[in-house]
Amino acid sequence: MDNKRRIAIVSGGGLPVPNVEGGAVEALVNMLATENEKRGLIDLTVFSSWTAAAQEVADKKSDDARSHTQYVLFKMPWFVRLVDKCMYWTAKNILHKHELMAYRYFAQRLWYGHKLSRYCAKHDFDRIVFENTLLPMRMLKNAKNAKYVDRTLVHMHNQLTHTFGMDEYLTKIRGYLTVSQYISHELEKAIAGLDPNRCRVLRNCVDTGRFNPLSKTIQEGGRAFRKELDIPEDATVFLFSGRLTAEKGAEELLEAFVKADVSNAYLVIAGAYFFNSGMVSPFEQRLHELAERLKDRIRFTGFIDYEKMPFAYSMADVCCLPSIWDDPAPLAVIESLASGRPLITTYSGGIPEYADDQAAVLFKRDDRLVDNLAEAITRLSGDTQLRERMGRHGYELSRKLTSEQFLRDFVALTE
Repeated sequence: MDNKRRIAIVSGGGLPVPNVEGGAVEALVNMLATENEKRGLIDLTVFSSWTAAAQEVADKKSDDARSHTQYVLFKMPWFVRLVDKCMYWTAKNILHKHELMAYRYFAQRLWYGHKLSRYCAKHDFDRIVFENTLLPMRMLKNAKNAKYVDRTLVHMHNQLTHTFGMDEYLTKIRGYLTVSQYISHELEKAIAGLDPNRCRVLRNCVDTGRFNPLSKTIQEGGRAFRKELDIPEDATVFLFSGRLTAEKGAEELLEAFVKADVSNAYLVIAGAYFFNSGMVSPFEQRLHELAERLKDRIRFTGFIDYEKMPFAYSMADVCCLPSIWDDPAPLAVIESLASGRPLITTYSGGIPEYADDQAAVLFKRDDRLVDNLAEAITRLSGDTQLRERMGRHGYELSRKLTSEQFLRDFVALTE
C-alpha cells in the first residue's frame, strides 16, 4: 500500500457520498470505491458530509485492515443547518424562487470547504479530484495548500456555470476529467487559454452486474415492483427515471403519453425533485395535474432507493429520458442499456456518445418533440420484436461501461 498513489476525492458537500441517498456523482464515487476495494489499485480517501449511515460505512472500512479506502466525514453544526433551513424557507415562501436547490445546502457547503481546507493542509495527497464544483477548491487559496495546485483535477459532470472566485486557477491546475466529449468542448469554450489536452474524457459507467437483466433476482424484483404499482403483467410499461426538473423532459413525455393514449400502456415516473430531501417543487405539482387525464395508467413512485433501481428497470418495457437540455451523460441512459431496455431519448449533450440509434429512438429538441414522442410510444407499444432487438444492442453497448473499466480509466487519467 505504501507504493500506491494517494488520491483524494472531494464531493460537493451537499450530500453524503457513502450511502444511497445521492445522485449520479455519489453513485459514481461509491462505485469507484467499491471496485477499488476489490482490486486495490490506489490508496483512496473520500471526503464527504456526515450522516449516521455514512459513518456506519466509514467505520466498517476503518475496521478492515485490508481496506484501500478511507472516509473523512465532516459533521455539520446545528446552527449551519439552521441557516440553510431559513434560507430555503425564505427562497420558497417569500421570494418564490424556482431554483430552490441552490438555497438548500449553501451554508453547509461553505462550512464543508472550511473543514476540508484545514484537513488537507495537515496531510499530503498525490492527487485531489474535486467532483463537479469549484466551491471546495477554494482550499487552494490557503497558503498551506498551494502544494496541491498542480495535483488538482476537477471531475466535471456538467457545464461550468460558476467559478466561485477561482478564475486564476482554472488554467493552472493539472486538468479536467469530463463525462463526455461534449463537456470537454464546453470547458474549452468557457475557460480562456485552456489547453485542450488538459480535458480528458472519463466516461460514466455503472455496476453492470447490479442491472443485469438475466439475473433471476432482478427479474423477480421487477415483477414484484410491477405488482406493487398495480400494473397488469401483460401491460407495456414506459419508465421515466430521474430528478423531476423541467430540463429532464418529464413534462413533454407525460404530454406525449396522454396524447398517444395507447390502451394497456402505463407510464411510471420514478424520481423526486431533489433526491430524498422531501422537497416538492411547483414543477412536480404541475406533473401531477397533467396526469389527471390518464391517472389510472400513470404512476408516480417518488424517490427510489438506488438499491431498488434495478427492479424499476426490470419492471419496464421501455425507458424514456427525453432531455430538453444538453444532458452531459445521464446515468439513467447507461442503466437502461445495462438493463437491456430500449430507450427513447434526444440528441442532447453527450447522450449520443453513449446510446446510438440501434439502441435508442433519438429525437431533435424541436417543436415536434411531443408529437414524435407520442409516435414512438405508439410504435414501441405494438412491436415486441423491435423492443427486444434494441434492448439486446443496448446491453452489448453497456459491456464497455462497467465499474471495472471506470476504475482503470480513473487510475490512468489521474496519473
